[in-house]
Amino acid sequence: MRKRGVLVEYRDFVDMVDSPCCVLSMEKGEEGAWGDIRIVCANDAYRKAMGSGYYDGMLYWELIARDDKFEDHVYQAAIMGRKMHAYVEVKALDCWTNQMLIPLVSEDEKRGYCQFIFAFTRQGESSRMASISVSIAEEVIKACISLMGSNDLGTSMEWVLNDILLVSEAETSRVMLMDDRKKTVSLLSECNWEGTKWPAFKGDGDLITYDVMKSWEDIIGESNEFLILNDKDMDELAKLNPAWANGMRGVGVKTLMLSPLRKYDKIFGYLYVVNFNVKKHVEVKEFVELMSFFLGSQIAHHQLMTKLNRISNIDALTGLGNRRAMINCLKALNVAGERKPYGMVNLDLNGLKAVNDRDGHDAGDRLLIQASEMLKRIFREEDLFRAGGDEFFVIMPGVSQQTFVARVERLRHEMREHDTVSFAIGEFWNDGSMDMKDAFKHADTIMYEDKKEYYLRHPEIKRI
Repeated sequence: MRKRGVLVEYRDFVDMVDSPCCVLSMEKGEEGAWGDIRIVCANDAYRKAMGSGYYDGMLYWELIARDDKFEDHVYQAAIMGRKMHAYVEVKALDCWTNQMLIPLVSEDEKRGYCQFIFAFTRQGESSRMASISVSIAEEVIKACISLMGSNDLGTSMEWVLNDILLVSEAETSRVMLMDDRKKTVSLLSECNWEGTKWPAFKGDGDLITYDVMKSWEDIIGESNEFLILNDKDMDELAKLNPAWANGMRGVGVKTLMLSPLRKYDKIFGYLYVVNFNVKKHVEVKEFVELMSFFLGSQIAHHQLMTKLNRISNIDALTGLGNRRAMINCLKALNVAGERKPYGMVNLDLNGLKAVNDRDGHDAGDRLLIQASEMLKRIFREEDLFRAGGDEFFVIMPGVSQQTFVARVERLRHEMREHDTVSFAIGEFWNDGSMDMKDAFKHADTIMYEDKKEYYLRHPEIKRI
């Protein structure tokens, strides 16, 4: 093939297309591997869309950030001879593209060629994005039904990850989350192929630490996923992130699919698939990328609802449970059965009104915070409630009488050691035989008697 003649022929060919169009070439590498992609030539519409940085024969990544999915589509068209159509988001250009790649006959044994035609649009169109293969569409629908099929997120995750294993024939699939504020990582769910032994996830002590996971953002770049198909890909990763690559090799990772979970374009976790069937990597990529979108949305929604529920049950000043949380606790305790023991402490913060009147409400708030911190040092935080004003409660389900009495005595001892905080205390331990309302009234009566004695001992403090 005469190089100049081919170039002229291709240029005439692309100029016949109204939409942005170019001819791409890809080097032929190992089976399943991608070689360098070059833009052989392009029409005026393509040149205009790409800007002044374009020139014939350039490597495509000199113009646009590398994207595994796009490179795979070029490989399928130029090397494997398959027509490819996709409607995908190009994050580097902040837009969506309707893409078509058509194989071209190549007489070059070392290179394959394809025609690339695309159209820009600023927003995705659901009808076009729905144009995925029938088999993958069926698997996505089935997995989404699993995702929505349980009120328990953990159960839903297990079902979906099992579906991913079946489609990808992988050894393991995981959903991992990271907390940028706490700089921690956590395993939300994991599914392993039967009989496969995989290193247990241990949070920051595991191969995947916060720093490792955070580094994935730079590796993924503007793409929607990261893919390792062979040793060559692992070697390339080792140049960018040697610690991660060496760690994966050490535990037997041969192939990897990594797709980010996003919330408002911010990555908060990853769908992670290890040692899948490389011969199915096109289908696996399509399935995993779509499922990462649905998983990300579902997890983000769950996190939001959890946060809202927590806010609605937490006292904003002290961080303890509020009156609503206390009522829910009492209801749950009542449902659990009358024979289960529990300890109850009614607490009233002495002198709060005097502090508010004398030093202002900011000083009163500081006293309330000090009081809550004292309680946290003695009792479990989930057993503590501020019902409002100067009222605090401790509800200890399943506690023995001996342990309950010891905790209350510790509180009294700490009050004697720190004279800033003083509670009127009304405690009552119920073996389960007494009605909850009667137990509550009993503790309340003891508390008011204790409060009366406090003000008799301190007549200088104005009683609330």
